[in-house]
Formats: sequence, structure tokens, C-alpha cells
Amino acid sequence: LIRLKGPMPSYTYELPEQGRLLSLIRENLNKVGKEWKEIADFMLQGHVEYKPLRVNPMRSGSQFVYQRAKVNLTLYFPERIFEHLLNWLDSEKLELFKAVVQSSLPRRSGYDIHEFKILGIIDGVH
Repeated sequence: LIRLKGPMPSYTYELPEQGRLLSLIRENLNKVGKEWKEIADFMLQGHVEYKPLRVNPMRSGSQFVYQRAKVNLTLYFPERIFEHLLNWLDSEKLELFKAVVQSSLPRRSGYDIHEFKILGIIDGVH
């Protein structure tokens, strides 16, 4: 029997439940700095949509190579919050925000953000 030291890596490709991800983003934004507090407070009013990109299945006879999967991630916010984000986020802040969202995805999820979007939802329309 061979014993491996340290935690075994998980290759399960599991994304966190959206409420959990929004909470993690909020926590991590609060760590970035005071100027992010208002944006952090908006996170719990958001909605997350994941669209995982297909990972090429293993071909028979080929050696398994673990690859991190890609996911397209969209955050939706009520229109008033979206408008505020649009006015507040410049390209530098948007890159930092995306990095915070990526760091909020647990490493063991196996996913890296491929495409990141923030969209507004018109309030009161069903």
C-alpha cells in the first residue's frame, strides 16, 4: 500500500451553489479594501449563471492528463445595481473583480473562468 502525503486532489468539476459563491465573493471583496464594501454588499442581491464548457473526453488509448475545465460565468443584478456597477467599474476594477470571482471558486472545483459577464435584470418584469 502506498501512502501519499497531503490532501488528494479532487477532479470532480463541482461548482458551488450560487448563494455560496455570492457569499464567498462578498467576503473576498471586503478583504480587497474599503472602496469595495458597497459592491460587496450588492453581491447577495445577485444571481449566478454557470455555463461549463465541455472538456474533451478521453480518447481510448490516450494517457489521462488532468486539465482544469473552463466555465462561462454571468452575474445578474437588479437594473439599479447593474447601472451603479457600470458607472463604478472601470477596466482595471473589472479585472480585479473578475480575479476575486475566480479566487472565490474553490480550487477543487476544477474550473477556471473563461468568459465573465455582468448583466442587469429589469425589475418587475416576469
